[in-house]
Amino acid sequence: MSFYTHELRLGTFYAGDAAVDVLMTGVFVWLALTTDRWWLLVMSGIMVLTLLVYVSSLVVPDLGPYAVISARVGLGILSSLALLCGAGERWLAGERAVSDRKAWVRQRSAGQGHDPGAPAGGRPIRPRGRRAGGRSASLAGSAASPRPST
Repeated sequence: MSFYTHELRLGTFYAGDAAVDVLMTGVFVWLALTTDRWWLLVMSGIMVLTLLVYVSSLVVPDLGPYAVISARVGLGILSSLALLCGAGERWLAGERAVSDRKAWVRQRSAGQGHDPGAPAGGRPIRPRGRRAGGRSASLAGSAASPRPST
């Protein structure tokens, strides 16, 4: 969307980019307040800092365009890292995807059956922290069944 609004300027101020960033800040703040993901709080902070870069470019007339561009690029890199870390944490925690659409599911060949209890990806998800005896450290004294053989 920023490609379409990039040419909307007021002097040296990129009003179109600022408008897009105000909308994106609102979206990230709303998501951060309605969900329980840490990276949304980080993204909200980064977007607020981006808005402060726009404000400083209006307030401080001696601020050169390279300083503004450098700040925006640096904050863009930080936002990419926050998104990557958020997705990586979810993957490392072994959380399932929110949507199991067919476009993201590995297709089975015609001869294989389907186990309704198996995850959508085809291979079982095993909890982390297993011991050699097949029981989790937190379930060592409970009546948990051993890990199924593959």
